[in-house]
Amino acid sequence: MLGISVYFKDLDLDYLKKASECHVEYVFTSLHIMEENYQPLKGKIPVFLNTCKELGLKAVPDVSPATFEKLNIPEKDYHALRELGFEALRLDYGFDDFEVLKELQKDFYLMLNASVVDKDYLLKAKVAGVDMNKIALTHNFYPQRGTGLDLDYFNQKNKDFLELGIPVQVFICGDGLKRFPLYDGLPTLEKHRQVHPLCATVELVQRCGIHDILIGDSKANIDTLRSIDAYLQHKELHIKAHLNEGYKDLYGKKIGIRKDLADKVIRLAEPRKPDVVMDHMAYRPKGCITMANYLYGRYSGEIQITKEDLEMEPKVNVIGYIHPEMIELIDYIDANTTLVFEEM
Repeated sequence: MLGISVYFKDLDLDYLKKASECHVEYVFTSLHIMEENYQPLKGKIPVFLNTCKELGLKAVPDVSPATFEKLNIPEKDYHALRELGFEALRLDYGFDDFEVLKELQKDFYLMLNASVVDKDYLLKAKVAGVDMNKIALTHNFYPQRGTGLDLDYFNQKNKDFLELGIPVQVFICGDGLKRFPLYDGLPTLEKHRQVHPLCATVELVQRCGIHDILIGDSKANIDTLRSIDAYLQHKELHIKAHLNEGYKDLYGKKIGIRKDLADKVIRLAEPRKPDVVMDHMAYRPKGCITMANYLYGRYSGEIQITKEDLEMEPKVNVIGYIHPEMIELIDYIDANTTLVFEEM
């Protein structure tokens, strides 16, 4: 599942439309940000919700006891939120009464704060009659640099959740408009604050078993949303690269990976070409795209990506390289990956 975030200060309806074309399902927003002025929202909220409904997007507000004051509605009047058009709620804190959860489930799909619940809480909720098929666990994001979660702690926290079969949702940064007031990104994991959103997504899928990804910031580039969607839906990895003249026909082509995985290189399942001339033989740092030349005999024309730094080899031409910000994706390419080179 792919989701985005929208904050009313940065509301862009065109972004919602373009995002919906990338199979985005959820649009997260917050109804209790201290820096957001909610008084002028009487006009914006209906437009936002109507647009989401027209586009088939599920709007999810982050609510807390402060939400009702911010929106100038009676305390705990969740019916008013339903009347506004919300069909799901992300419960930030202050929701320990299982009877309240059961009542809310009559009208809403619930996303609980993964940071404040544990296995014991979930087991008690199940015994109390909470419908476990109508909840997900959504981690916080962390605006302040250095305060995002540690990867090992994150995986340990999620272990029980995943064993119980409950969806876990995680925030990654956007690469478009960062969110006010700090503009430092909104990741769940600190290590993802400075990486490309696709790299964060692939690591979450491969190392953490998480498949529900939410962009925390105000915007991501639409090309980035498309690439994340392609990976989540089809394990199709769109990777930015430079290809030398004569090899640009590889851009946009869906390329498989050989099933017998090599130690030092990724071997692409493309037809070989005989009698490839020697050209640009050079040192091959990690992320180089290469092609065997005629000196390699029947292997002439085989395309590879280096998984580590390798010395110059007279039998191998360097034909391009992976964009530096996507080098780490090489570590996650396996036999079931479909590779698509995108021009930088």
